Amino acid sequence: IFSPFANQAQISTGKVEDPKKKTTESVKERKTNPNTYDPDGGLMDFTAFIGAGYSIGSHRLAENGDLFGKPIGKRADEKMENRWTYQVGVRNRIHKFLSFEAGLSIDRYGESYTYDSPTSDSAYSYDRTYNMLALPIQVYFTYGKRVQFLAGAGIQPFIPMGMRTSVTIKDSLGNNVSPKEDSKTIEGLSGAGINVLFSAGLQYRFSKYASVYAIPCYSIGLTNIYGKQEPHKEWLDALNIRFGLALHFPESTKEKEKKEKEPKEKKKVSW
Repeated sequence: IFSPFANQAQISTGKVEDPKKKTTESVKERKTNPNTYDPDGGLMDFTAFIGAGYSIGSHRLAENGDLFGKPIGKRADEKMENRWTYQVGVRNRIHKFLSFEAGLSIDRYGESYTYDSPTSDSAYSYDRTYNMLALPIQVYFTYGKRVQFLAGAGIQPFIPMGMRTSVTIKDSLGNNVSPKEDSKTIEGLSGAGINVLFSAGLQYRFSKYASVYAIPCYSIGLTNIYGKQEPHKEWLDALNIRFGLALHFPESTKEKEKKEKEPKEKKKVSW
């Protein structure tokens, strides 16, 4: 008579696993396992990046108001040429929603001019490139973990490294009488200058140690790139479509694990 009830009692007193306990254990295992990438962790890791950019430039020209000034003339018909740029630096989170970036970049700006004679085969053209060594410094509003959205602004001091000009000349018969070598000089350029930067883009962290990014940056020239004795003044602007690879170096200091407090046993009182 009592055997069915005994079986039911055995079943009802069996162990039932708590699903919440399973979840917490899996989370702990993910955090402690060094081979598993946790997108919720490592926000403050030291991050270095290397990349390139495609710079779409523009410029503003004006006559130098001093004794050395001359009219803009044919330079008003110049066309801007796109150039490749290169950068390295560090980009680290300093707060949950803020990142700081500092780096070193080689910025390049191009401009060209072409004239074809309407009455003969003569032609004249030049292609000029300005090379700048720049130090971009920016602060970003940052949102996201594995996929991060960044938007910010900053400044970019720069030093002109040189100016290279390639000239092509054809005489009235169409013969090429161009100089054999390009002209390279740093004379006539200012000693230093500064730009203001505005950026917005994305960074995707695909592993514990690496991310890819695409962060276009628009720079506005605040200072004239020419010296005081040059006939013209020029300010350079550009939309630099930057992209590259970021490397993450996880924090060396391990967080102290919080020891779970064991519940105190209640004292048994014997009557």
